[in-house]
Amino acid sequence: MSFPCNVQSMPIKREPPSNPIVAAVAIASRRRCCLCVFLKDRDETCKGQIAHLNRDPSDSKFENLVYLCLEHHDEYDSRTSQSKGLMLDEVRSYRDRLYDRNPEAKAAAFEHMTKVGTEIEPLPKASQYELLRKRFPKELAFTSKPWRYPLWQVANQPQLFAYKASNGCDGICLIERIDLPDGRIVIVCTQTEGNPGQSITNSIEELCLQVCERFEIPPNRLVWLEHYDFLTPDEWDIVNFKRRPPRSPFEDPSWTTMTPKIWRELKLRPKGKARIEAGRIDSQIEKLFEWPTEAIF
Repeated sequence: MSFPCNVQSMPIKREPPSNPIVAAVAIASRRRCCLCVFLKDRDETCKGQIAHLNRDPSDSKFENLVYLCLEHHDEYDSRTSQSKGLMLDEVRSYRDRLYDRNPEAKAAAFEHMTKVGTEIEPLPKASQYELLRKRFPKELAFTSKPWRYPLWQVANQPQLFAYKASNGCDGICLIERIDLPDGRIVIVCTQTEGNPGQSITNSIEELCLQVCERFEIPPNRLVWLEHYDFLTPDEWDIVNFKRRPPRSPFEDPSWTTMTPKIWRELKLRPKGKARIEAGRIDSQIEKLFEWPTEAIF
């Protein structure tokens, strides 16, 4: 039997999101396009469509969907060879930041992400590595222990910090400590490119608690700065909490865009995009007061 030469490949089967998931996305976003909010400063409802982050129309899970205006939906789905188009991580980051502003977003995300499961093949009853651990329990015991953070922080040198997330999507970020002349302690938290887990924005409460507990930072002296270096290198936010330890964990955060006035009050100045020299990440913050070049806390 022969087949014609011009047989085309089968198109991807489109699985439209169910009505409950579409409603959850609309509620979580409050019918706002995250790209309009953060790129064009238009925080208002708009006519839009549900877009697939991974551009796979058959993947209609809640975490893969985003509400975009008609213009940005067309721009995101189009592929350009001349200019740099919108990137998946970029859109997802803006979506997560928009969701974090809406208390109903977390409830919608939890409801639909816990309902959708991914079927995987079960592991064998005893893998080769499990048998290996039974044969060499003492030699391999250290690999089962939690990762040890450094016992110190070095001035002018951001350091990697691995954090736990309540939803199990643990992540990695950069943190830098700056002691201000008035006694306050600034923690500069930067989202790293390629972070495998939940963003620093969506993990803010638990991340802040882990950093402060690990380095024994008094909550009443804390100033928390948040930054996405690879997305918006010129944009910084200061995060405030309505409730702090010891009465409660860090709760009810709010984000304020850093202004020249706030920078002056902190006696700090942003340098711009981070640079890596000789394997070290340079500080992104210029200190406008006497500051040791290498101090260990």
